[in-house]
Amino acid sequence: MRREKTRGAYVIAAGGTGGHIFLGVALAREIRGRRPEAEILFVGSRHGLEAKLVSDAGFPLELVRASGFAGKSAAAKLVSLAELPVGFLQARRLLARRRAVAVAGLGGYVSVPVVAAARSLGVPTLIHESNAFPGVANRVLNRFATRTAVGIAAANSHLVRPGAVTGTPVRPEFFSVPRLDPSGSTRRLLVFGGSQGSRVLNKAMTEAVSLLGGDGLQVIHQAGESQFEETRARYGDRLPEGWRVVPFLPRIHEQLAWADLVLSRAGSQTLAELAAAGRPSILVPFGSATHGHQTVNAEVFDKAGASVAIAEDSLSGDVLALLLRELLGDRRRLVAMGESARSFARPDAAKLLADLLFEAEGTR
Repeated sequence: MRREKTRGAYVIAAGGTGGHIFLGVALAREIRGRRPEAEILFVGSRHGLEAKLVSDAGFPLELVRASGFAGKSAAAKLVSLAELPVGFLQARRLLARRRAVAVAGLGGYVSVPVVAAARSLGVPTLIHESNAFPGVANRVLNRFATRTAVGIAAANSHLVRPGAVTGTPVRPEFFSVPRLDPSGSTRRLLVFGGSQGSRVLNKAMTEAVSLLGGDGLQVIHQAGESQFEETRARYGDRLPEGWRVVPFLPRIHEQLAWADLVLSRAGSQTLAELAAAGRPSILVPFGSATHGHQTVNAEVFDKAGASVAIAEDSLSGDVLALLLRELLGDRRRLVAMGESARSFARPDAAKLLADLLFEAEGTR
């Protein structure tokens, strides 16, 4: 890999959810691989997961005042609005002190004051939107960011200035998952609702077990740390042979390699992992997700033939059992769905993001 020289700091604004932070870490590692002497700094807020995840990844983190706006109560919105100028001024001082050469805003509310501060200082900016329907922050920032990247092309129809389609970076292990074997006869289901689990998916599975217990399925059901005991109790003594309930799956790429079909939520990071692994899925969007972005994500995959999307209020044990029998009984369809999912994968997503950041830097 060609190594390039630079001076000053690359600043990555990423916070709140794990998806934003993992994206930031992937970009930071790409920058470090290409410009090992470069200073890389994360900026987050005190409300999210960044304090733990950024530290675990080995990068420095500074905090500014910022909090979410969309989907909050009127009182919480007033607090968020009041914090914006404070966060902007904190970010402005920070960027000047660290001699920022370029700023990447990777979604979430902390991007707003940091990218706005960069604009006020003439520092080039890059924003990335991983969902098919952009959040409020990125719809605003897109109007003046130097460069915009999107994980899914459908996002561009909601942006004033369309971005480059880079995909969303995921760990290399997901791209090592072998394709589904068209001649395979296994019927393996992986269920996961994110690191915290999904009460909706857990309930549907514990209802469906009575109908599927004699079908010879193999199931790995990740219930989530906080919901594991409750879910295990719901199954009771009805858990069939070949079914396993676990609280968490730290190496989920291994379970994706094992699975023939996945039942999950429709967050952008989950979809990027399903695409990289080339796995067919049943997607149940989180109904309370801001602006329904998971619903739009699921619709994109459903329309492409990569998934079957089903709304929370339509999901029941009966409905799920019928759908699982239909899909797991049609190997040809599963293979085709897996290949459709793989069409969304971008193994070079981190490289493309870094290219755009360096390109933005060059406009100064």
